[in-house]
Amino acid sequence: MPAPTRWSGALAVALAMSAGATSAQTQPASSAPRPVAAILMYHHVSDYVASGPYARALTVQPSEFARQLAWLRTNGCDTVTVNTIVADARANAIRGCEIAITFDDGYDDALAAAGALESEADTATLYVSSGLVGTPGHLTRAQVRTLSFGGLQIGAHTINHVDLTTLTSPVSLHEIEGSRAALQSWSSSAVDTFAYPAGKYDTHTEALVSGAGFRNAVTTQPGDLTPALAAADAFALPRYRVERDTGSALIKRIVGAQSRRGISASELRSIARQRVEGNDAALGERIGAAVLNASYPEPLLKVRVLRSADTTFVGLMLSGVKLHEHVDRATFANDVGGMIVRAFDARPDVAEVDVWAVRPLAVQPAATVSGDYAVPTSRTVFSAAVTRAQAQAAASRTQMLGKMYWEQDFLKDDSPR
Repeated sequence: MPAPTRWSGALAVALAMSAGATSAQTQPASSAPRPVAAILMYHHVSDYVASGPYARALTVQPSEFARQLAWLRTNGCDTVTVNTIVADARANAIRGCEIAITFDDGYDDALAAAGALESEADTATLYVSSGLVGTPGHLTRAQVRTLSFGGLQIGAHTINHVDLTTLTSPVSLHEIEGSRAALQSWSSSAVDTFAYPAGKYDTHTEALVSGAGFRNAVTTQPGDLTPALAAADAFALPRYRVERDTGSALIKRIVGAQSRRGISASELRSIARQRVEGNDAALGERIGAAVLNASYPEPLLKVRVLRSADTTFVGLMLSGVKLHEHVDRATFANDVGGMIVRAFDARPDVAEVDVWAVRPLAVQPAATVSGDYAVPTSRTVFSAAVTRAQAQAAASRTQMLGKMYWEQDFLKDDSPR
């Protein structure tokens, strides 16, 4: 049986009302959207085509890229980092459509792509060959740092963009570890995902990358990211190559016809903006939009951000009632883990994410409780606090949450939702 689709609040209500007139027996089996998880590979986003035999095919025009992002958004796709999509696939937590956008080599037109991503409240993973940083046509160190702090995940792509299968083990390790060390010093964030240059790899290079402490590695072999694949071999992840003029058709084929429709980036940010508290509204809005776009059944009430000169703390307050679908404690904890991952993805200086769920309390006996903002007349029914180090070291989302507080009857079979 296909997993239930997760909907944002207003959309869920509208669809539930429209679906009420049709019985489950008469609905076609294909009415529910299939889970989609895929990694897309880009190189250039530019109106200018550099010289080289493959340059034109690998150069997507900015207008085309913007249309692709908009299409993904309106077809209900959540754009995430590579680490996030791998974690979601491994946990079998993808219920709709998740797409990880990646860029190889570290070309300077990644700045234009970053602007388009920002306008759609999207993120991406940028694989950089550290030895090319600062050379003509490539990003500078300062630009790598800016993109990292802007919410893009930075991944390693060797120092000199070499075929690792042709090198000795010591030289390969130097290329692998040296690239990560340089990128981490420029971005001040964990560099723990890797891309094989030109997609060249074998079991030996997989072992070297894994042994060097990376969490995953991507190839150039096309294919969807299935839960089985994410669990079995995170160091040979497939990617679809997006090329000029044909990329949009490829993306539509990968995602397929989705029965749910997303909302625009501006609408999503507007909804998130109303939930933000703290001293960094822009970051709160970005985190809120990322969580809302993932369409978890647990309603997001508030995003609190406390940012100092060198560190940031984030709090996510959820509703302990009015869940958009039935969930048990294991599902709830896994969803909370997904929200925390998205908060950490938003900025590399997010040091800790706290999540708590609340239920409103009646202000007098037998009073009707309505609305989720009955603060301070509410009680906490769930809470968890996770540091970045804790999240990076955990083997699963449940393990990442560590010791959680659960009110005794919260998410029991007979408890209200």
